[in-house]
Formats: sequence, structure tokens, C-alpha cells
Amino acid sequence: MQWLNIFDITIVQLIIIPTVIITFAVFFAKITGRIFIGPLLTLIFSLEINYWYFSMSFPGADVSAMLVATWAILFPLLSLYFSWIAVAKPS
Repeated sequence: MQWLNIFDITIVQLIIIPTVIITFAVFFAKITGRIFIGPLLTLIFSLEINYWYFSMSFPGADVSAMLVATWAILFPLLSLYFSWIAVAKPS
């Protein structure tokens, strides 16, 4: 995953990581048919990937929990909305 280092950290944090995480979570919510799976997986994936990314990008720095959890509220909310759209039955 060294290819992420060729992008600016802003592009990675605002476009690449959220798109990948939310897409996978909504996909699993659609497969299972349960809306809450999307935000739950988004929260888990987001915390794991952000911790991994910051540990890899800044190996000597102490990675604070606040830095890792910055998007832990916004991503699940977006995922909840998209999961609801994906799972909801058309009326």
C-alpha cells in the first residue's frame, strides 16, 4: 500500500479513504439487507485504516486517538444515509 504515499495526504483523507470505506460498507449492508451494518462497518474500517495510515505515514510520531478518530462520526453518518438508500424498498 505504498502507492498511497504518491498522493497528497488531503486527497487520501478526503477522497480515497472515505470512498473506499463507505462503498464497501454500503455493499455489505445491501448484501445483508440490514441498514445498521453499513455504519458499523464504516466505523470499524475507518478507525483501522486511519490508524494504519497514520502509523505508516508518520512512523516516528505518536499517533493520538483524536487524530485517528477525526472522521469517526462523519463517515458512519454518511454510510447510514447511503445504506438506507441502498437497502430501502422502493414504494
